[in-house]
Amino acid sequence: MMKSWNIVVTVIIAGMLTGCGSVPTKEKVAEALKPIMPPNFAVSSVEKVSAFKDVYEVVVAIDKQPSVLYVDSTLKYVLSGSVVEIATKKNLTSETQLRNRPTVTPPSVVQQPPAVPQKSR
Repeated sequence: MMKSWNIVVTVIIAGMLTGCGSVPTKEKVAEALKPIMPPNFAVSSVEKVSAFKDVYEVVVAIDKQPSVLYVDSTLKYVLSGSVVEIATKKNLTSETQLRNRPTVTPPSVVQQPPAVPQKSR
């Protein structure tokens, strides 16, 4: 009897651990978001939000512009908007957008040829 109880407990714990901490893949998130996103979007990153249980921060690029969304672990719900830490007034969403914005390459400087002196008349 004790042996079967240990097996049941082990199976339950293994099942609980399987669902915990596994970050959804970019591909799975992209597939889940596909019905509500424009055709030209791409998932850049998926990271666990430590402040929330089973919530993941997703950075998507739409026309190379980053946008931050949040999804639950089941990929049934998406949240759009800013996450602000009340104590520090830190906007976590804005910080992520700034970290992910595309780098702007300055246009190359076109050098003008030296002016040719005009002959005076």
